[in-house]
Amino acid sequence: MITLRCIKILSLFNYKTVTQLIVFIVGIFVIHYCFYFEHHTEYPSLSIPFNLSTNVQIVNLTAPLKVNFQCIPTKVLLSNISTHICLHSTKKDKYISRAFQPLSSIWEEEQVIRILQILSRHPHLHFIDIGANIGAYTMFVASLGRFVLAIDCFQPNILRLTRAIQLAHVINRVVLVQNAIFTQSGQFVRLSVDTTNIGGQTIALMNNRSVKYHTKTNHSLDNPYIVRTITFDDLLPILQSHGIFNVIIKMDIEGNESFVIESGQRIFETLNVLFIQMEWKLVRLQENRMRIILDFLLSRHYFVLTSSCQILSFNTSNLWPDEVYCVKENISNFCS
Repeated sequence: MITLRCIKILSLFNYKTVTQLIVFIVGIFVIHYCFYFEHHTEYPSLSIPFNLSTNVQIVNLTAPLKVNFQCIPTKVLLSNISTHICLHSTKKDKYISRAFQPLSSIWEEEQVIRILQILSRHPHLHFIDIGANIGAYTMFVASLGRFVLAIDCFQPNILRLTRAIQLAHVINRVVLVQNAIFTQSGQFVRLSVDTTNIGGQTIALMNNRSVKYHTKTNHSLDNPYIVRTITFDDLLPILQSHGIFNVIIKMDIEGNESFVIESGQRIFETLNVLFIQMEWKLVRLQENRMRIILDFLLSRHYFVLTSSCQILSFNTSNLWPDEVYCVKENISNFCS
């Protein structure tokens, strides 16, 4: 009965009117769907590998945040890659946050572009960001469409990076871990304080490597300067569960880069790490840590390059530039 009634009503309209009515109804449906999807996007639930160490603190990126910091859209790189970034006050962060200006400038633009170009030329590669800070590298790589494992230990950075990930709708491409990488897992260590470079903390260690560096307790879970340690190898189950076996790494952890090497034997044996971007400025000031990294690079047959792709000699490592690039395969693949 209803069908016959509808047919009789439609017969009163000409073909053009019926077509316009159908288009109008479909249009209303599409607008409603898009609005709902934009505000009710369902993301995959937080997946924790069964064999993951309990010391690894994976951040829940779907948790709602009440924030009072500034988040901005970024400059477009490589013609079509842009994202969001959430900033510290420039009084507290005179380097990274100050370098970001909406739509016009970013932190370490040349280096970020190099990473994006490498990933674009090698579609099988993904990204590990050790010392992610507020996410200058993580956010652009995730916006490129690659998987990112991002590690940072400082809660104010974690909050900003989490919010940026939500704004850019890349939750399903990033695993964010809130830990400090160290030679031992499950320790609580204290970070140094820098009042004008809030992202430049380092683990406050004693000069004598034989003493215990960790605090006796975590003191306060609300103190962002007390952080829990993991080894680099603790993160291997995350990578395996996502089917990640070919990666490039950026590591910038204020002179503690040797801890990644010392605690990551299984990762470096399991994964194909083709390229490492590493800050060298503080490493070259510490002979013991520098030697650990050099022995690793030599044993695994890495070339070490400048930003202009000049090969560096291991005999002059104390004179290497502030940032170096370690390449495992054909140099031309990364310098073209």
